[in-house]
Amino acid sequence: MGDSLQKDSRQSGVTLPEMLVVIIIIAVLAGFALIKRSPADVQLKRQNVAQQLKATLERARFDSVKRRADSNAMASVTITPTNFTLRTYTSSANTNTPHDQTTTLPDGIVIALSSGTLSSTEVTFNMRGETPASPAPHFYVCNVDCSSPSDATANFLLVTPTGTVNLLRGSATVPTFGAPAVVPVPAATMVNPDTVLP
Repeated sequence: MGDSLQKDSRQSGVTLPEMLVVIIIIAVLAGFALIKRSPADVQLKRQNVAQQLKATLERARFDSVKRRADSNAMASVTITPTNFTLRTYTSSANTNTPHDQTTTLPDGIVIALSSGTLSSTEVTFNMRGETPASPAPHFYVCNVDCSSPSDATANFLLVTPTGTVNLLRGSATVPTFGAPAVVPVPAATMVNPDTVLP
């Protein structure tokens, strides 16, 4: 009877060396998972910044169109390599009050002009939603460096002269737009529905 009590009181368990081996294996696998995930995180951050910048430019354009902004109070976005600032206005009683909202980029993400380095560039929109700057600026949103943008390392933001903002792949080039064909309206006809007045 004494032997049966000893057998019942024994417990099977995990030894300390076995536990350490399991912990080490889990730590190594977690380390590999974090290494594999890191580029995806940077790419996600870059794409989020590109989307935010696109939305900010569109918001500035909408503000200028909505208020029918004159040259003294055109909504704008000031862009530097590490942040961008949206300036909109509140109009009341012939006074325009500016409101600034700055977005700081996360570490590892930068903005550059497609034509080279960027110190600070302001994109403004007039009452028609057009960008008075000629040519309209184009930007890269990149991982760390914009010296050789590609689909894996950059997004391309294209601002057209009419003020529309397009988000393209990093390897995209600036498309060329030809002058639209203008057809004069014959004097004997009524209004041409394709005619746009300035």
